[in-house]
Amino acid sequence: MARTLTTGTLFAIASTYGASVTMSALTNATEAVATLGAAHGVVVGDYLELTSGWGRLNGRIVRAKTVATNDVTLEGINTVSTSVYPAGQGIGSIRRITAWTNLSQVRADGISSSGGEQQFIDLTEVDDEDSREAPTIRSPQRLNLITHDDISLPWYATVLAADDSKSPVGFRATFRNGSKLVANAIWSIARVPQMGGNDVLKTPIALAFSAQPVRYAT
Repeated sequence: MARTLTTGTLFAIASTYGASVTMSALTNATEAVATLGAAHGVVVGDYLELTSGWGRLNGRIVRAKTVATNDVTLEGINTVSTSVYPAGQGIGSIRRITAWTNLSQVRADGISSSGGEQQFIDLTEVDDEDSREAPTIRSPQRLNLITHDDISLPWYATVLAADDSKSPVGFRATFRNGSKLVANAIWSIARVPQMGGNDVLKTPIALAFSAQPVRYAT
């Protein structure tokens, strides 16, 4: 059993992307293999944004585990179930994340997350003595960060551009034990800093995850 402190976590935003590359095939496997167009440029360890006909995979950020010419294994992405991932329908495209920019000056007391709770539907019938329910969807997942305000920091313009785009942009958290969480998110940054007497200026950043995050142990 292990415990990991929040202290020491590094947060980053995807700051540059490669060109979109066609994904002409995607297998049903314990770790899905994507067949990409020639000159895709993907190397082991790259993070990829997926556009896929499989709804549960569409928009997710995943990591390249192995690369064999045009075949790329998507680390930790289990697509064995053909009821969830219908055979032949997962094709689409990928974009490589070619650079990340770390978020600096995140306050230790300014990190909070919410959502992801399982929702249920009531299935109780008139002759039941006990209520019954079945799982449906999970609530939206969000992450809130508060930074010390400084518009000259390297990440500020990137987060501002992500906010302006209103489109998903990659997020990565690297925890103290080396494990990682990656996800696509809609970014929002306050244009007016929080102000208070005898206190520093603070800038809130909010992320609404647009696809299911992926966890990696290293």
